[in-house]
Amino acid sequence: VLNELRKEVINALQQKGKTGEQKDGMDISMLVVNTETNECQWAGANNPLYIVSSTQSAVGSRQSAVSIGTEDCGLKTEDCGLIEIKGDKMPIAIYERMDEFTNHEIQLQKSDTIYLMSDGYEDQFGGPHNKKFKSKQLKELLLSNCTQPMSEQKEILEKAINEWIGTGEQIDDITILGLKV
Repeated sequence: VLNELRKEVINALQQKGKTGEQKDGMDISMLVVNTETNECQWAGANNPLYIVSSTQSAVGSRQSAVSIGTEDCGLKTEDCGLIEIKGDKMPIAIYERMDEFTNHEIQLQKSDTIYLMSDGYEDQFGGPHNKKFKSKQLKELLLSNCTQPMSEQKEILEKAINEWIGTGEQIDDITILGLKV
């Protein structure tokens, strides 16, 4: 789907890849979940997919089952572990690298939580030194609240980013989608 979307965006924006040409495009995650089998397919353009598993043993086996671009972040609690599947490092647009997007097939486990997001949360400036929030801090926040209901996780994420921004300005869109299996 992302490959076809890229063709349509290139056509709509009349991109030719010439020097000085505008570099419009988008980063995106696309997820399809079969709710009967808990199988999913995911592809990402510059955006990752996080899977938080309530059974740490499932994290290691999931990592080997989805080996391309998968990283055990080394982030674990007593209750959960987190793996990251990295998106392909290219946007939905004309780009120096025009490889096919990788379609990841993943067998989810009951009680897994998957997260898709834009880069707005981790790129947000704030905190005591007006630095970026960063992906490691976001992963730690997701993992430390993995046993909370999704509605409470939403409130925790909103509170954390609002405190991070403080009196500053939000600089980008912030989107996080969490889905509990």
